[in-house]
Amino acid sequence: MPHLNLAFQKLIFVGLMRQWTRRWTRTLALAAAFGVAGGALAARTAHAGEEDDLQRQIETQRAGVPDLERLDELHAAGDEIVLLKSWLDEAWSLRAKHEYDDVRAVLDRALAQAELIRQKIAASKLRAQADKREAALQETRHKIDVARKALADTTIKKKALEASSK
Repeated sequence: MPHLNLAFQKLIFVGLMRQWTRRWTRTLALAAAFGVAGGALAARTAHAGEEDDLQRQIETQRAGVPDLERLDELHAAGDEIVLLKSWLDEAWSLRAKHEYDDVRAVLDRALAQAELIRQKIAASKLRAQADKREAALQETRHKIDVARKALADTTIKKKALEASSK
């Protein structure tokens, strides 16, 4: 009898095991199906978030262009500003085509271009300041030369008057 009881217990265990295995198999299959669909949904959400981020970056850089134009009082970086605008337009069209890697590359180029523009503007302002100081220096030197000549003429006249009065 104990052998019969043991065999019965094994049968029940194997039956339960099969039932348990079937349940787990179904659960894992459903989880995998939802996991793949959820992963695709998460990927689309990440794509949308990435697209929004790139759009924000493009709009931020576009908003900075009028500031660069305003800073360029001497019009030293006009061509570079036009190039920056064209690159931002290119980034916008690439974003619309969902070519995000290319958009990032163009945005990096545009950031470097904006920095180049700032540097050119600063250099042109410093060059203008140096030219202004150089002109002031030349004017001062000219005044000094005129004063020296006047002093020399006055000295000659003084000596001539002293000589004529003796």
